[in-house]
This record gives sequence, structure tokens and C-alpha cells, in this order.
Amino acid sequence: MSELVRSPKQLGVALRRSRRAQAMTQADLASRAGVRQGTISHVENGLETVKLTTVMDLLRALDLEIVVRQRTKGSHSDIEDLF
Repeated sequence: MSELVRSPKQLGVALRRSRRAQAMTQADLASRAGVRQGTISHVENGLETVKLTTVMDLLRALDLEIVVRQRTKGSHSDIEDLF
């Protein structure tokens, strides 16, 4: 699975989708990542105040990784995420 993520909201959706695909609850993921369940909720809802280390812990717990590449030209949906 590969998803383009350009905003905290999109990251939250991608993480939620991965968690659900693995039949994990927020509590399960929180336990595996060493964070509180409320933190999972914040990340999945796209709140921007989450630490990068927390995001990395969640990615590890979900067996996901980040790939950094040159940005492609954005679409209208990317602009809508700003508002």
C-alpha cells in the first residue's frame, strides 16, 4: 500500500486506514507505540501538535515507513486541505 500524504489530516487518515486494515483498535496501537489512546485519536484527526517522534513511533508500530521524494504538482484537493 502506498499513499500520498501532504497534510496532518491526510496522515491521520492514512494511519487510521492502516490500523483498521490490521484489525487494531486505537488502544492496541497506543500500547504497541507506547503512547496514550488519546494521542492516537489526535493523530488520526489531523491535529498538528503531535511530536515527530510520536509519529515515528506510530509508523513503527504499524510497520510503515516514510519515503521522501520531490513533490509532484498538487491538485485542487491539496489546496482544500489548507482550509
